[in-house]
Amino acid sequence: MGITYSWENGERVPSHDPRYEGEENTIDSPALVMMRAFIGFLLDCPDKELSIECLSLVSGVGYKGKSMADIARDHKVTRATVSRRCVDLCKMFGISPTRAMRNPSGQVNCRNARAKFLLKLVKDEIQ
Repeated sequence: MGITYSWENGERVPSHDPRYEGEENTIDSPALVMMRAFIGFLLDCPDKELSIECLSLVSGVGYKGKSMADIARDHKVTRATVSRRCVDLCKMFGISPTRAMRNPSGQVNCRNARAKFLLKLVKDEIQ
């Protein structure tokens, strides 16, 4: 197998070094797969700063203790938007919900309560 190259800090470097066969240094290593998913997610996000703050909340890395409501206020979005972004990040990266988030059954309860409220609004509007 030949050596493949990639660019790192403006220099062409081997992306796979056969000397480290037993270590996770291939292009398919879990760390690189996760990094590609994260970068792809950020590139597709309309609000990258919000996504980074949400990832900080769900991962605990660089988390400054802000609540979802605080994050929503800072980015001028609803708390539901922040919650949805956090849930999507948890699913994407296989992270369990943190204490700052609702557990999955709480999410279902909130969704059902919202649907019930909207249904009541529609019924009242029709009458």
